[in-house]
Amino acid sequence: MCTRLLAKRGTLKIFIMIFETLKATFFIPLLRLLIVIGFVLAARPGHAEFRAVSLDNNFPDEIAAAKEQGKFLVIMFQQIGCPYCEKMRARVYPDPRVQKYYTKRFVLIESNIRGDLEVVSPEGKTMTEKKYARKNRIRATPTFIYFDKNGKEALKVTGFMDVSRFIKAGQYVVGGVYKTKTSFYRYLQKSTK
Repeated sequence: MCTRLLAKRGTLKIFIMIFETLKATFFIPLLRLLIVIGFVLAARPGHAEFRAVSLDNNFPDEIAAAKEQGKFLVIMFQQIGCPYCEKMRARVYPDPRVQKYYTKRFVLIESNIRGDLEVVSPEGKTMTEKKYARKNRIRATPTFIYFDKNGKEALKVTGFMDVSRFIKAGQYVVGGVYKTKTSFYRYLQKSTK
């Protein structure tokens, strides 16, 4: 019995020695590596930095704040469960080209077409999100309304946009093409030739 107990204690000591060796040679370096990776990821540009959350849904204030930064406001009308809205968030917004272009030039705010939160429209009228969506004749999601720096609608696009088209929509507004009365779709045709 005594030899078994000694053998168990010896086995325990061996396990402790193995654990201490692994801790020193594997776990601590792994922990250090994970910390470094965490700092590197934290230093990278975040996903969709151009996206913002409006605390009061006061769109005239949002347009003015964007203008102060030299940016345009975009409202993305969405609804819960919209697969194309999720596709925009997952595939388009994180793209480095979109990040680079939109972060410098736009602030994007989402509005739920079935939502009951109060919003203040660019015209200064208070209503619910769903009434604002109805007023803007939003029937499908996602729908994007781009505002010029004076709060006037510059472009309205309904449906999923791939990276290229999303950037072209931004260029259409930033370049002032909407002022020429050239439709966005004609602009797309000309820019792809």
